[in-house]
Amino acid sequence: MSFSSRDFRDCLGQFATGVAVVTTRTQDGAKAGITINSFASVSLDPALVLFSVDHRAATHSLFAGDCTRFCINILRQDQKHISELFSAPGQDGWDGVEYENDSFGVPRFAGSLAAFSCERHAIHDGGDHSIIVGNVKELVMGNTGAPLLYYGGRYRALGE
Repeated sequence: MSFSSRDFRDCLGQFATGVAVVTTRTQDGAKAGITINSFASVSLDPALVLFSVDHRAATHSLFAGDCTRFCINILRQDQKHISELFSAPGQDGWDGVEYENDSFGVPRFAGSLAAFSCERHAIHDGGDHSIIVGNVKELVMGNTGAPLLYYGGRYRALGE
């Protein structure tokens, strides 16, 4: 490579992304989640979406292992605190976070812009990440509004 990992990250940071938290439940019923900005649509028919999770993430073994159902919660600008709770390693982000269970018993945040309840469709190798593809089984469209954005290594707002 003729560039450093830092150069690569800096260039990737020029692409504005939304912020989401993917939630799941373990086999014993415990709630888990991780903040992501690697969300994309894959297919309309069937309805498929994807996200990626770092192999080093504490929740990697859940999303790439036994937890085959998950919910991708698209965060609003005023839900930045939720993003921060689920992005810090070792934190239990559930204190004070309002949620309900989707039809499959997976936590879904109240007030998110949108939520996609999925059944895992496939896992692909993505270098130091696993690419998790989900078959969307249930949708919730929240109130539209200002999305939580990430650009240039920090949170941003529309219009900045």
